[in-house]
Amino acid sequence: MICKIQVVTIGEDGRNETREITSIQRTDVKPETLGLTLAEGKMILKDLQQIVVESQVSSLLLPKRTCPDCGEPRCSKGNHTLSVRTVFGQLTVRSPRLHHCICRPHETKTFSPLAELLPNHTLPELLFLETKWASLMSYGMNIETLARRAADRRAGQYFHHSPARRRCSGALGARNGR
Repeated sequence: MICKIQVVTIGEDGRNETREITSIQRTDVKPETLGLTLAEGKMILKDLQQIVVESQVSSLLLPKRTCPDCGEPRCSKGNHTLSVRTVFGQLTVRSPRLHHCICRPHETKTFSPLAELLPNHTLPELLFLETKWASLMSYGMNIETLARRAADRRAGQYFHHSPARRRCSGALGARNGR
């Protein structure tokens, strides 16, 4: 059996573009070959993300190629690659540099619309997940510490919390002006 995974992109003008992501071939059914492997799933999602991002970038850049003030086409200075960090991995996207129009003054001669859209080169969903995991990390470390303390108690080594509590409340009281 061969499974082909394709993406059909329908543009604003109604034009269809079909791109194949991958083909998966399975000959026998075993627990190891049933469904997708983790590596295959990650590869498919990363390739799908690449196609979606490229389509979105091309539709973003289309109106930026003309000056919004006078409607004249902007000249291109060239392209560079921009690395974008996503939840599904790092992607590389072509990012053009465009000259500003001379119809009005600008601070710079050229600009990159994609670099303006993604100044950190990281999608917000990845930043959210990184922040969430970072905030949970200290909690996990605290749980490990409490588990060790509980094990110490069972072994007959007691942790006396009252001196620690006094130090903490004293420090907090001093901080709050008490």
